[in-house]
Amino acid sequence: MIPLRIVAWAVGLSLLIAAYGAGHHVATLTGDAALSAERSAREQERTALANQRADAINARLIAEGKQADAINKAAQAYQQGKTDAVHAADQAIADLAAGNRRLRDQWATCQRTTDAVSSAAGGQRPDGADGLREDGIRRVLSAVGQCQAQRDALQQALITERISP
Repeated sequence: MIPLRIVAWAVGLSLLIAAYGAGHHVATLTGDAALSAERSAREQERTALANQRADAINARLIAEGKQADAINKAAQAYQQGKTDAVHAADQAIADLAAGNRRLRDQWATCQRTTDAVSSAAGGQRPDGADGLREDGIRRVLSAVGQCQAQRDALQQALITERISP
């Protein structure tokens, strides 16, 4: 027979090995659960980050769209201002020709001087002299109107850009 002492040692050693194995198994399961939880948390963070990126891109696109709309409105206002300036210049020339509008005295003296010089030279005017005054006034008024329209359109675009988030 096997001595009782050896059996006791064998049983104790077996229990010790079983306890060690059970502890190792439990630790492995706990580690796997922790690893799984960590992977899940990382995946949630990646998803949240992707959603934030998409939201930021959408917000940027919306802001760019609003800015483009504002610039288009400013460009339309500029074109309308140019058209209005040409119309105003044509109307001013028509009013001058009809006598409904008078020029300032310093401009009117230029016409009188031209008239006096042309009458002293035999009453003839150089070719195209009749339309030069009206053409000059039309070009000046048109340029002024276009500059004002451009200034207004640029101010409108700047204000819209500064107000937009």
